[in-house]
Amino acid sequence: MKKMYQSVWHAIPFTSFTAVSSKELAGADFYASFYERFFKIYKKLDDLDPLWIKLKMQIPEFLKRDIKFRKDAAILSIGCGLGFVEKALFEEGFKGLEVTEVSKEPIQWLLPFIPKEHVHIGFFPECVSAGCRYNYIYLAGVDTFFTQIEFIKFLKAIANHLSPDGRCMIISWSFMPSDIISRIVLNCKDMVRLLLDKLGLKKRGQFWGYIRDIKELHSALVAAGFINIKESFFEKRTPWDTYWISGDKSV
Repeated sequence: MKKMYQSVWHAIPFTSFTAVSSKELAGADFYASFYERFFKIYKKLDDLDPLWIKLKMQIPEFLKRDIKFRKDAAILSIGCGLGFVEKALFEEGFKGLEVTEVSKEPIQWLLPFIPKEHVHIGFFPECVSAGCRYNYIYLAGVDTFFTQIEFIKFLKAIANHLSPDGRCMIISWSFMPSDIISRIVLNCKDMVRLLLDKLGLKKRGQFWGYIRDIKELHSALVAAGFINIKESFFEKRTPWDTYWISGDKSV
């Protein structure tokens, strides 16, 4: 696991709306400012990069192939972001779908299409009722916000909110390459960025979270007590690779 940095998101340079930190993760104020700028630029989904939309829309297609992802199931999406994946699922009949997001800012496009009682604002697990149990919980792009110890604790909290036959699905775009050459290249790029930052020539950007070896994602699920672990990759239809790993709650 190693730290990663970012300077631009959805073609919006971070320095255009806030100061960036290479030491602290982006907080609530950062995201509030970002989405204020975002929704001034993007008025509808079709305004976004079509390749990025294509990448994200592989998620509902993939989930619907999982036998446990049923229309009559209680489903929770943790950190749904803009929520257009969830909007598509809800409109297809997955009426038991609920979502969490740390604030209302990013889900403006989703709110008109989903019952307000299905929306939980805040950090999981605190934002949902302690008694809530779900058949299926999935999270896409959320793993980057945690150290390994924090992530294991987070997965244990997910297990506590799963029904006895429940499944956790992790979808990630931030993982270290498995081949040695690509890792060497990645490490060399990181050293160059660090050197340029230390010399004051070019900032590394905002501390954006953690990138993991996929073995670490596997070991985190095991450490959290999940069983029947399966993993693979989405069919590659865009420039980005998508890794998934799932585990069932141990009864």
